Amino acid sequence: MGKQPPTDERWDMSSPEKSEIIKSVLKTLISISSRKTDFPYTIMTIEDLMKQLETKYKFLKHIRISNNFYKEDSGDVVTVMSGINTVSLTQLGQAIHSIIDSMNRSLGDNAGHFFIKEIRNTLSDDHLNFIKEMGVDLGLMQLESEITRLHREIRERKKEP
Repeated sequence: MGKQPPTDERWDMSSPEKSEIIKSVLKTLISISSRKTDFPYTIMTIEDLMKQLETKYKFLKHIRISNNFYKEDSGDVVTVMSGINTVSLTQLGQAIHSIIDSMNRSLGDNAGHFFIKEIRNTLSDDHLNFIKEMGVDLGLMQLESEITRLHREIRERKKEP
């Protein structure tokens, strides 16, 4: 018999589905963002972002965001089809990183300052570990965001007479 094809190392029957991880991350992003702006704006922003990223990450077509603003609590806002479970961890991680980074930037300096930290505090440890295995290090993303903000502040101060 031949060798088994390589698989994602930790993805076995006891691991949550990739679709479950993506859904959890997106619902967390929507929840945190809608507290910093408002629900309709958050949904429109994430829908636009997903459409833009779909050109680079074709598998994002397996994700639907409900834009029924008036029924925020009725049913799931995020639907992730099982087709996403066939996507590699690396590709999913790149897409998650892009989504989080773009949402963070869209919130602006004031609202976005603690955005990534809130994501870290909201997601379960299992989900945090799995997205880290996908290449999404929220601690590093928080640090990068802070450094970018500080660079911007320094440039602004240098402009002042």
